Amino acid sequence: MSKIIPSLSKMWLKVINLEKSLFPQLQASIGPLSPKEEKLMRILDFAEIERFVSNVQITNPPKDRLEMARAFIAKQVYNLQTTRALIDRLKVDKNLRLLCGWRHHKELPSESKFSRVFDELSQYKIANKAHDAFIKSYLSETLFFYNSTDSTAIEQREKPIKKEKPKKVKQKRGRPKKGEVRAVKEPSILEQQKEMGTAKEMLSIISTNCDVGIKQNSKGNRHKWIGGKLHLGVVDGDIPITAIYSSASVHDSSLALPVIKETSRKITYLYDLADAAYNADIIEAFSKQNHHECIIDINPKNSKELKEKIEGEKKLIELGFSTSKSNHYNHRSSVERVNAYLKDNFGCKNIYYQGVTKVSSVLSFAVLSVCIHQSLKLVT
Repeated sequence: MSKIIPSLSKMWLKVINLEKSLFPQLQASIGPLSPKEEKLMRILDFAEIERFVSNVQITNPPKDRLEMARAFIAKQVYNLQTTRALIDRLKVDKNLRLLCGWRHHKELPSESKFSRVFDELSQYKIANKAHDAFIKSYLSETLFFYNSTDSTAIEQREKPIKKEKPKKVKQKRGRPKKGEVRAVKEPSILEQQKEMGTAKEMLSIISTNCDVGIKQNSKGNRHKWIGGKLHLGVVDGDIPITAIYSSASVHDSSLALPVIKETSRKITYLYDLADAAYNADIIEAFSKQNHHECIIDINPKNSKELKEKIEGEKKLIELGFSTSKSNHYNHRSSVERVNAYLKDNFGCKNIYYQGVTKVSSVLSFAVLSVCIHQSLKLVT
């Protein structure tokens, strides 16, 4: 496990209070709690979602808003895919219903009301605010070693937006003639982003529309899907710090700078780790500019020398020899594990919502839950 220099006494004291005070009270009133219910209770207690729900200012706020916000966290923790499945579970599971705030199944709102409130919570980015607040309260003073960046495909049941293919202008070979003006090549996304000061500016040029993505895995197999991508910045302990949603067709490297920028703003860490898709001088320079050591796998492209160098390093590792760089790079697997947690255990395998706002919100509730759950492992 990666080494961490912790400053987690505040979290530890709260966990002790939960174990000695809240859990016995709950068990006395509703009976013994299952491991899943204890897990949900810890996540709800640390998420403090009520702090952000109560700040929503609209005319005639609907009843049960707080209860439904807690229920949407429960939806991800219980690995439920749809609102309908959540309501069905609440009707038959008394303890889950009580943990969310309803005493009787007749008090549960209708599916349409759940949908309306989820839309409001998504518009106000409630889960994102709770995630940022948790990191600021419990993780901002902790020194982490590694921040691993990667993306994962998010499949949606939505019609992709058709893109107009840009017209290719054939460039004449050789030097331009006297007086001839040739089209200037547009700067890449990375070239534009390196001149920007904030992550918000960097993200303003990133598409979030539903479209078609193609990704090749380490074995050379190509995966094609309709939907988007979730880009993560994950630190030691498999804790997701930054999560950004984009279109499926957006290249992984296009989100590297905003992920590094946001993660650096929230916590302190030493190394940036990424696979060969992020092999770019701009990314390495930006990482060093933010006071990190950058370790990115080499993308050989068409270089025969680089391919031979990579094969030589692989053979050395197989023989038991490892370099300092390879030892650090091995910790990049944390981001792959978080991708698996989200899809296998926290309700992100099949997303039936439509629209970037709602899809992003489902992912944000899941990332919030994983962040708290994994952070608690540091003190328990």
